[in-house]
Amino acid sequence: MITEYLTKTYPRTFWATRVRLGSPHPELLTPGISEEERRMIGVWRRWADAVIVQKDKVIIMEAAIRPDPGDVSKLELYRRLLPVTDEYRQYKDRPVECVLLYAIEDPATILMAREQGIKCIEYKPDWLSSYMALLTARETRGVLHG
Repeated sequence: MITEYLTKTYPRTFWATRVRLGSPHPELLTPGISEEERRMIGVWRRWADAVIVQKDKVIIMEAAIRPDPGDVSKLELYRRLLPVTDEYRQYKDRPVECVLLYAIEDPATILMAREQGIKCIEYKPDWLSSYMALLTARETRGVLHG
């Protein structure tokens, strides 16, 4: 879903998916460590669904068919990790915008995200109805609130 959205929305902008964020724990970075060993240690880092680098800002995006509060928490963490990520350190002075991309609205999660300054974008890909037909009725809607 996210690659489709990024391709349509940011055709001429640098973006990457499944982006490792943060830096390896300092105790693991011993003197003389090779670049290959450093990359292996890096698999322990967190990863964002996408990072989009624009001239005036960096966007961190998390995508979910049905978002949940955990997606909001992830974005908050990724915002903190971006400035200490070696691969993105050159952009550390640019403002960071967090975006939650979703297909089925969960009003409570969307409200929580917006309260945290996270931009929420509804995106319903053409294949969504076919995918939803495979799920049970309970799984095709957001959480009901009374």
